[in-house]
Amino acid sequence: MFLSRHMPCEDCGVSVERATAESHVCDPARLLDFQMFKMRDRILRFDDIFREYLDGNQGKFEVWLAARDVRRSG
Repeated sequence: MFLSRHMPCEDCGVSVERATAESHVCDPARLLDFQMFKMRDRILRFDDIFREYLDGNQGKFEVWLAARDVRRSG
């Protein structure tokens, strides 16, 4: 089996040489981009997930509480 000289960093996804993998330091911007990439399906479903939350008991309570607080502060 052929073993590549490079491997992806598990945290940021950048290709690093196996020999220097232990000394690799993730670039913060690259790390954030990679985390967002891994969450893309959940991000795309955010509206549905949020709507489901608001339809549940906890969400209904939060909406009621927010409306009450707005009425009291106005």
